[in-house]
Amino acid sequence: MTTTVSTAVRPPTRRRVPEKAMPIVLGGGFLVLVAILWQIAVWAGLVNPFLTSSPVLIAGSLGDQIGSGLLLRSLGTSALELVIGFAMAAVVGVVMGLLMGRYRYVDYVVEPYVWLLYSAPIIALFPLLVLMFGLGSPTVVAITFLMSVIPVIVNSAQGVRNVDPKLIRTAVSFGAGETALLRKVILPASVPTVMAGLRLGVGRGLVGVVVGEFFAGDGGIGYNISFFAGHLGTTEVLASVFVVIVAGVLLNVGARKLESLADSWRTELP
Repeated sequence: MTTTVSTAVRPPTRRRVPEKAMPIVLGGGFLVLVAILWQIAVWAGLVNPFLTSSPVLIAGSLGDQIGSGLLLRSLGTSALELVIGFAMAAVVGVVMGLLMGRYRYVDYVVEPYVWLLYSAPIIALFPLLVLMFGLGSPTVVAITFLMSVIPVIVNSAQGVRNVDPKLIRTAVSFGAGETALLRKVILPASVPTVMAGLRLGVGRGLVGVVVGEFFAGDGGIGYNISFFAGHLGTTEVLASVFVVIVAGVLLNVGARKLESLADSWRTELP
């Protein structure tokens, strides 16, 4: 008696794109498609390359700026101004937000000025900042600070208000003073919300650097945009804008990583 063994042919398994890579694949794929269509429109004569440039020309301009060292120098100037302005905003914003969230009288005094600064167009303060700091990096740092400090203050204050009251009561019952309460309970519990404010602040800080350099800088990416625009260099302007976009994406990705780490750490709190 013979036994027949049936072997079922398994359909080939499809390799699925990892979930974490989907934003990169979809977003990056769309940008690549736009660049291809843009270049085809230029080659077909549908658009004027003097007005719109093209991806090939922009890539060539980036290569020239890298080769001449202009791009590296400009990135260094803008990065230094961003680090100084945002670091000041982070320190002031976190401290002020913690005080506003913890002490209501501080909130009563400071909150109107916070929302006044948030509602006021920062560019309108440009002449005043120039009179105070002059043209150059100090004014750029000041604009960066003003644009990035508000989200940090607001999120830090909200993070303190969202702390579980049970944690505070438990710490007080064990004899924790106000300083220990702030340092060991309130600040750690509000870290995820604070990180969200820092992520928003760094994006606004990058905009502040570019805007400040555009109007008052003597170097940096924003200054390059202003200089090339004044000389009708559409390709060079778009190349600088592309650098700003890439920097913004990288900053946002890094800030999201830190924010996700803070969120996972919060879940371990009792």
